[in-house]
Amino acid sequence: MSSYQPDMAGEDIRKSDRFIPWYFVAFFLTFIVVDAVFVYIATTTHTGVVTDHAYKEGISYNETVAASDAQDRLGWQGTVRLDGVAGFSFRLADKAGKPLSGAKVQASFMRPTSDGKDFTAELVETEAGLYEAAVAFPLPGVWDARVFAGRDGQEYQHHERLIVGQ
Repeated sequence: MSSYQPDMAGEDIRKSDRFIPWYFVAFFLTFIVVDAVFVYIATTTHTGVVTDHAYKEGISYNETVAASDAQDRLGWQGTVRLDGVAGFSFRLADKAGKPLSGAKVQASFMRPTSDGKDFTAELVETEAGLYEAAVAFPLPGVWDARVFAGRDGQEYQHHERLIVGQ
């Protein structure tokens, strides 16, 4: 038996040719389903929002640049040291490398890979220019330490990435 059948005009049409319009329908339905999956994934996963106040932070950008310039002119130098899991120290010196005493120092610890574990610690001056605190990191791994030091109306910030062992 032949796969061709004559149509009404007398032309031969294969049976498989009748499904060609349905191939187009199947292609576009597949395309729509795949796009719907991508839309679902895009709307239900991470929003990409890094800060809740991006507009205000954008406006204050000039203030941030001015504060950075003031810190550069100040010339203070900071050094972070992590002793084991619990000891954190920060050495603060002036432009000439002499220890700076009498500063109020606070450290903020942030885990870049997960939320909810961030904490702060007040550092106490144990000797001239050396500020220390006993800190307990909730998890081992990578941590960002941001140290804020202030003295006589002048402010200094120091950032360093730490690797905390177990």
